[in-house]
Amino acid sequence: MIKSILVAVDASAPAAAGREHAVQLAGLYGARVVGLYVLDVRLLEMPPYLEYSYEGIPLIPMPTEILEGFREKGERVLEEFRRSVEGRGVKVECRLEEGVPAEAIADLGATHDLVVLGKRGEHAKWGKDLLGSTTEAVIRRSVSPVLLAEQEAGSFERMLLLFDGSPAGTHALKLAADLASHVKSSLQVLTVGEDERQAAEIQGGARSYLSAFELDPRFVLAQGEPVMAALGHLEEEPADLVVMGMQGHSLLRRLILGSTTEQLMREMPMPVLLTP
Repeated sequence: MIKSILVAVDASAPAAAGREHAVQLAGLYGARVVGLYVLDVRLLEMPPYLEYSYEGIPLIPMPTEILEGFREKGERVLEEFRRSVEGRGVKVECRLEEGVPAEAIADLGATHDLVVLGKRGEHAKWGKDLLGSTTEAVIRRSVSPVLLAEQEAGSFERMLLLFDGSPAGTHALKLAADLASHVKSSLQVLTVGEDERQAAEIQGGARSYLSAFELDPRFVLAQGEPVMAALGHLEEEPADLVVMGMQGHSLLRRLILGSTTEQLMREMPMPVLLTP
């Protein structure tokens, strides 16, 4: 059950898409939405296009007037967020915090049922990875489910669950079932194993759990390398939302922390819901 949704707010298109997803889910669940803008304390010491880890560059304190400019921007972005959400009958709160964004988002997210943020933030043009560094850090740190938004928001009519039988995968199974029931979306369950027999054994738990819901899920088995099998399935049968676990045997580590991150995420241009 989702009753409190934390949304990481900035001026980027993915953040705006995340807001739309949050409003949609809040309306279905009767949940509150909390918008969070984090004033990045690192920007107070050096500009975003420099490597923070680069040695030899002296830190230059930010002038007070520039600091106030950042703060005013945050307040303005949050006010726009508030107006947009309130206008659709959803209870909304806003918070302006100072700190390292990933830490603030993940730590505050621990007291919410769902954390929503864009795959890339407003400073993405300075980054070198397809996923923003803040997004990756939030995923590693979060103890709550995380919904990663794309450039545009759409409805979740077709949902794909990547189920591997791990504890995180089982959490993903439960959340996917609840979400599909509320959204009235179709649900496919994909399990990848070294062979179909192994995959079928793993998928048995998902079949048993979903039998208690008024859903008509489709179960798919595949063998081979999990990431490529999942991407191949999505090419044949696109989904509006992919749900997976963060740990254990899940695809998350391969997709986000693997050496082929950019290629894989370019091939997966839809929102992803990750569970711890």
